Amino acid sequence: MSIRADALVDYRVPDYRDQPAVVSLLAPSLPDARAVVEYWRVADPDYSGDTTEDWTARLVQNPPEDDFLRYHGPGGFSIAFGERVARVSGICRWSGFATMRQLQQVHAVAFRSIARALGATRMVLIPEYDPVDDIALYDGGSLDKCIELLQQRWGAPHPTTDVVTDDVEVYYRRQFPVWYVETLNHDG
Repeated sequence: MSIRADALVDYRVPDYRDQPAVVSLLAPSLPDARAVVEYWRVADPDYSGDTTEDWTARLVQNPPEDDFLRYHGPGGFSIAFGERVARVSGICRWSGFATMRQLQQVHAVAFRSIARALGATRMVLIPEYDPVDDIALYDGGSLDKCIELLQQRWGAPHPTTDVVTDDVEVYYRRQFPVWYVETLNHDG
């Protein structure tokens, strides 16, 4: 299983079930999400292409859980909403995000753009499938609670969203994964 990059954000969307309204809110993030597609076309000669041009909503059925609404956009991004926190998932591997400057830059710009479109004031970048996701999405946990749990588990976040090393083998020898917290500027 590959571990991909996720962002947890404290969204300000009045009703995430209002699909046309959410798709409209996400429209400003399209150029940055599409830039991820262009990055992969250049970086990976075997890239098969992302045909998603716009944001769309899909209802995912997860028995025995309730139906789960998820938004999908260009660049392999998807968004799932919890009561207080949304998870934005990207298709890049977390180890690449932590070690490859160009990959991190294009994906971080898209994560920020999506988070801003959702009205977020903060963003936590983590590897996917951390149990904090469940607390955020299913248990109604706040972003502060997620940050507190991550600090207990992995220590302090990296001080800036930047690569921690450009040597992936060195990265994998870390005791805990790197993670980041950003305050978002809504001026661009």
